[in-house]
Amino acid sequence: MSSTSQVTARVAVIGAGIAGATCAASLSEAGLAVTLFDKARGTGGRMATRRAEWPAADGSLVRAEFDHGAQHIQARHPRFKAAMRRAAAAGIVAAWAPRVHAAWPAPVQRESWVPLPQMPALARHLIGETPVHLGFQVQRLQRSGDGWRVVSVDGSTEGPFDQVLLAMPPAQAAVLLAGHHDRWADGLAALRMEPCWTLMAVTQDLDWPWDACEPDIRRSPLAWVARNDRKPGRSAPSGMATWVAHASAAWSAAQLEASPAAVQAALSQALAALLPMGTKLQWHHRAVQRWRYAVPAQPSATSVADSECWWDARRGLGVCGDFLGGAAASAGGVEAAWRSGDELADTLLAALDHETAAARPLDEQPRVQGQERFLAHAA
Repeated sequence: MSSTSQVTARVAVIGAGIAGATCAASLSEAGLAVTLFDKARGTGGRMATRRAEWPAADGSLVRAEFDHGAQHIQARHPRFKAAMRRAAAAGIVAAWAPRVHAAWPAPVQRESWVPLPQMPALARHLIGETPVHLGFQVQRLQRSGDGWRVVSVDGSTEGPFDQVLLAMPPAQAAVLLAGHHDRWADGLAALRMEPCWTLMAVTQDLDWPWDACEPDIRRSPLAWVARNDRKPGRSAPSGMATWVAHASAAWSAAQLEASPAAVQAALSQALAALLPMGTKLQWHHRAVQRWRYAVPAQPSATSVADSECWWDARRGLGVCGDFLGGAAASAGGVEAAWRSGDELADTLLAALDHETAAARPLDEQPRVQGQERFLAHAA
């Protein structure tokens, strides 16, 4: 991490998923005045857990939870592995080695992590005491002589800020950048995020031999099925099983505008088809969620997303997200988002250090290395 900048900057981070939370955490730790904005009611983005309740036969309420977004965290990069170990030591995540059955080549056991007690816990831990405006849907950005302002759909305005960093799906970021950085806006508009329909269901408990399953998407609408109650820190109502089933990207795209009722029926049938012949499911609860921007499409060799983050020092604009980073993004998931947010924080801090050093007398200036890489995306 870059050393703390001597310039106290006011930074707006739009998007409180893992990328935004990671970026905000690093900048806050370095002493910058950071404010987070998110249109949702909570932090975490696709690191999400949904609660459900319904009346039992005796009139009492039955409650269940579903990790209906990102399922778990896989750590490959040494720096991210270290971050996960620190989070585990703090009790924020727990190791999970699910038995995953795949059509081919064979069942595997994966090493991963799961936040505790719910998926958004990791983002909340990263954000800490950083100010967060939830339910604040940014409609546009305004720039004037004293800096940037963010304007919500209800007309309320926050600012001024010296820098604005976007940690949101590319199509949404493109709208905010239009008129301020058209080259970036065009590049982000061209990036494709794939959708995902998700089934959340509660049935009777079953002798399910796997913790998760990756069905053959050539024969099933489903790409992933997990027993949510078998994750660390999770549970199910007595005598019941909680399921999360993600449809494939292709199926979800084909059914993108289908009614929730039709999607629920199709995915319920697909889940039942994976169980032993003759199994009669008792459905205690069912619901579906459409993630319009679920995962990045595979980047091309010449993708504009090859860098882990974008930073324009002259405008005070930055972009991060799991869709950036080329090979890192194709590895996918939480790690790609974390790495992008972490890199954008490093890049901004290095730029501020560079500006501070440039303002010092020559005999007091430290040796600065690598700034060309950090400022490569400035127009």
